[in-house]
Amino acid sequence: MIRRINFIEKGAFALTYKNMIFFMIAVFAFCVFIQLFFMFRHALLKSKSGNLKREVQELSIQKDKALVAMQIAQSNAGDSAAPLAELFVKVPVWSTALSDLAKAMPKQLWLETIRSTTAGDAGDIKKLEISGRGVSHAAVASFVSSLDASERFQNTIMVNSQKGASGYTFLVNTEVLFPQAEW
Repeated sequence: MIRRINFIEKGAFALTYKNMIFFMIAVFAFCVFIQLFFMFRHALLKSKSGNLKREVQELSIQKDKALVAMQIAQSNAGDSAAPLAELFVKVPVWSTALSDLAKAMPKQLWLETIRSTTAGDAGDIKKLEISGRGVSHAAVASFVSSLDASERFQNTIMVNSQKGASGYTFLVNTEVLFPQAEW
């Protein structure tokens, strides 16, 4: 049986032309509000981006001035400013080394400490002492072999591995090789 809808019928929740127009106006106003909100947000983020770019440029200029001042001080003071200048000029790229380390780790392994010391004369090789825990001996062995197979890590040695109540604890020594970033 087909029922007809009377659009002229009066009532609180009746489907009338007036209610349909009111609903369409409300939906249109909501869409306009959302559009204005996103336009305002875009303009705000664009101005913040411009401010950040200006700050980066100012900091770059300050860094260049500080490097020139350090070089002048280094030439005037002799060897006393050399370690400070190296700190600002050359910084190792740790993000790639840590990313490779994370890729080499099995899911059943947890790192507790990572200690770094300089091994090479130029500072391009760092010795790492990595300690942690693993669920099984196979997970620890897999980690060591993954580090040994990686191009970034070399001379990987398992120093210690002990079975405990919560799994295996281990200590691994390795050397990480990476070029240093020039600022």
